[in-house]
Amino acid sequence: MCSKKWLTNLALILVCQAALATSVFAHGISAQEIAGRGGDFTLQSFDGPISLEQYRGNVVLMFFGYTSCPDVCPITLSVLSSAFSKLEAQELERVTTLFVSLDPDRDTLELLEKYTGYFHPNIIGVTGHIEVINQVTKNYGVTYEKYEVASSPIGYVINHSLDILVIDQQGRLLDSRIKPATSAEDIVAYVRRQLDENQ
Repeated sequence: MCSKKWLTNLALILVCQAALATSVFAHGISAQEIAGRGGDFTLQSFDGPISLEQYRGNVVLMFFGYTSCPDVCPITLSVLSSAFSKLEAQELERVTTLFVSLDPDRDTLELLEKYTGYFHPNIIGVTGHIEVINQVTKNYGVTYEKYEVASSPIGYVINHSLDILVIDQQGRLLDSRIKPATSAEDIVAYVRRQLDENQ
């Protein structure tokens, strides 16, 4: 587990790098392919069960990963944290990130709470039984695979989808996805456009 100081330093570096990145919003799946995807689910957080349905009226960003991820997960959560820090208080009340752990055996609820707490209060770690996780990933078109790697400190790595999924205020999965190279500033602009949809 990385120290808070290390993560803070990493976040500062990555925010600077992200600010230079070109915004890339993927429309990699067609309207036909998105049809039938998504839907409500209930996963477990440190504070109890969380259902997607309880976030109606909010924009929900969903990112799938695991706390032992060596690079893309802390990078992505750092950029999201930076984006959230740029939102107004009333906007923050209407946007949440769900960090869905693909490693429920290792990622306990306590560990997820501590890990996401390093980044931002609006980033909530959730997980569940592997069967539930697999159903959610199937419903949302997320792919992942666990590989044994002798050189890894934990003996394995999990290759997983890198995009951030976006759920609108009606609970619908959007076909646009936030790519890893997207800057915090562009995420803020995108989230604000989604929040304005029902204004």
